[in-house]
Amino acid sequence: MKGVTINVNKDIKLRSWKLKWAADLFRLVDKNRKYLRSWLPWVPGIKKVADSKKFIANSLKEQKKGIGLELSVWYKDKLVGCLGLHGLSKDNRRASIGYWLDSSYQGKGIMTGSVKALIDYSFRELNLNRIGIEIATKNTKSLAIAKRLNFVKEGVVREFELVNNRLLDNAVYSLLKREWKN
Repeated sequence: MKGVTINVNKDIKLRSWKLKWAADLFRLVDKNRKYLRSWLPWVPGIKKVADSKKFIANSLKEQKKGIGLELSVWYKDKLVGCLGLHGLSKDNRRASIGYWLDSSYQGKGIMTGSVKALIDYSFRELNLNRIGIEIATKNTKSLAIAKRLNFVKEGVVREFELVNNRLLDNAVYSLLKREWKN
């Protein structure tokens, strides 16, 4: 899979990562560290720009192999978040989606629009049939996006993920191509 750019609207673009953005990504994670570490287990491991560079390099390798797609989220030409497909299986036509957004840009519809655009891209361009999402049951902002986009709740996986020294229950949602109404 080559470099991807998805124009969500006039203000929002999703772009494949570039190594030259590693310092910007590190600053964004660092700025949102306290908020992000409540929900994401990888945050403590990001200690320097080199860690962000490693993430980007790994993302690009996965994209090239067709097993993942990590995208940077840009709002008015400013990096504000990350959105991606994980466990991408073209054979099984499925992937899981994950996302996070700078806390100062939440509540503007940026991530909902971005997730919607990635779903469109996944069903149309990648020919996926199923997109899953696992969200901590108390992460109300992320849950709201899944509900807003009509993901179907399949259940709850108890004490599924250790995040910030807490075992979190994750709600499991999915969306099938035939259910997608954009």
